[in-house]
Amino acid sequence: MLICDAHADTLWQMKFPDRPADLPFDITKEFLTQGDDVRVQALALFVGSNGMRDYDENIIQLELAAFERLKADGFVQITEISQAKAGVANVMLTIEGGEAFGDSVDAVDAFADMGVRIAAPIWNNENLLAHSATSGSGEGLKPLGHAVIAQMRKRHMAVDLSHLNIRGTMEVLDSDIPPIATHSCAYTLCKAARNLNDEQIRKLISAGGFIGVNFYPGFLDDSGAADISRVVDHMAYICDMGGESILGLGSDFDGIDKYPEGLYNAGDVPKLFDAMRKRGFDEKLVALIAGENFAAYMQRI
Repeated sequence: MLICDAHADTLWQMKFPDRPADLPFDITKEFLTQGDDVRVQALALFVGSNGMRDYDENIIQLELAAFERLKADGFVQITEISQAKAGVANVMLTIEGGEAFGDSVDAVDAFADMGVRIAAPIWNNENLLAHSATSGSGEGLKPLGHAVIAQMRKRHMAVDLSHLNIRGTMEVLDSDIPPIATHSCAYTLCKAARNLNDEQIRKLISAGGFIGVNFYPGFLDDSGAADISRVVDHMAYICDMGGESILGLGSDFDGIDKYPEGLYNAGDVPKLFDAMRKRGFDEKLVALIAGENFAAYMQRI
């Protein structure tokens, strides 16, 4: 089976020099190479909770250095899903936060040349490109945001809607090139501001986009607690809306501090598929959500 996870923050975790050596990562080479599955893990270059303002050294450079350490340890960077192999920790670079581009459209080309395939114009902080879902702003993309996204599309770099506000999302969806929400859930089931409302989900479905369901309990349930079954609830809801062909995984591993009961790291992902089967998902649908939908989406951009 092909298993693709559209978002994790392992590089962000790796950059801390004082991180305890015995603190486990949610994503490891061992987790990605267990069994006979072909695993693809997207790893984000995250700009940080304060948009790169708290670091003397460029945070992106620190994360790229961490990425090089992973490759030296046997992880293999890919830019196309067709390059992925069984028994290999296949990883794909992404960006979370448009601050990574600075104030220059030229930076898109630099990151594309590094193999970045997906980029989110914003995290939770307003920046030069856009307004976040948590800001409450009704404004759309900023001029630089339009320019950066136009160049991303020229370089076949997917536009990630996770964290983008509603108006910005609608502007990105007004294109022939479908966007992606790498790690988002359904707002109807959990009223987190950065979850996708029904209109956004429908537009992503009709556009041929992609939604990777987030594993963070705070985005799965209003109580802030969840189990594997609640992840399946969000999947079933999107499928019931007609999203069987655009749905997948967006764990947010190594970027979350709480987990659905029973789903604590990349090694537990097969348990999610078992929960889907128990819910009545047939093998074809399990395979689509596990990774085939993500592979097909990456072909579409």
